Amino acid sequence: MSPYPAARRFFRFSGTVVGLISGRKTRVQLTPNMGVDVNGIAAAALLTGVALVAKTVLPWSRAWLLPAAAAVPVTAFFRDPTRRTPTDSDAVVAAADGRVLSIGHVTDERLGAGEWLRIAVFLSVLDVHVNRSPVSGRVLAITESVGGYAAAQTSGAEHNVAQYTLLETSRGKVGVAQRSGLVARRIVNRAQVGKRLNAGERFGLIRFGSRTDVYLPVGAALPCVAVGDRVLGGETIIARWKR
Repeated sequence: MSPYPAARRFFRFSGTVVGLISGRKTRVQLTPNMGVDVNGIAAAALLTGVALVAKTVLPWSRAWLLPAAAAVPVTAFFRDPTRRTPTDSDAVVAAADGRVLSIGHVTDERLGAGEWLRIAVFLSVLDVHVNRSPVSGRVLAITESVGGYAAAQTSGAEHNVAQYTLLETSRGKVGVAQRSGLVARRIVNRAQVGKRLNAGERFGLIRFGSRTDVYLPVGAALPCVAVGDRVLGGETIIARWKR
């Protein structure tokens, strides 16, 4: 049996994915409450195509089952559920799903001079990895920081590859750091300098286990979570601005 029909079907499917990406569509809505990031669609397309070609070229083998089965959990990793962001103007919401790793005062020259209240959240491979803006504001700067790939829940992650997004808000500047991890090696940041992000709005993701930190001006906000708490990106209130 010729593999060409399978290849043609695969390339048609891949063409659809390329169209999604080139059209700047970032997600596909599957149900009223669940979508998938376009990166997940691309990964599913690749694995499905490999399975299709393998089944056609090697009809006596079950090798095609491996990529076909992998397509499901890989797509699930890129799931993007609908979230209900609080309308409270004093609320600062989590930038990602996960577990609160640390809360404390830090300095970070990548965000400028001064001290920050940082709330760090660790994302396991089972968590939703879509990143959301913790507050509403205009994007002032996006900075890429070179470094290593230490486990995201260790102190070494402070020097991992990361992307910093700095927002200008009515309450002061707010930073979000997307940090790579031991397994996570790709950071996607779709924010644009000069454009506005609304609280809870999606702006990127990190692949396969990572960490997302929110930086707030010291003295301007009070934490509403504790170390070890589970949070949902765009929904859980992690801090409140002082009045």
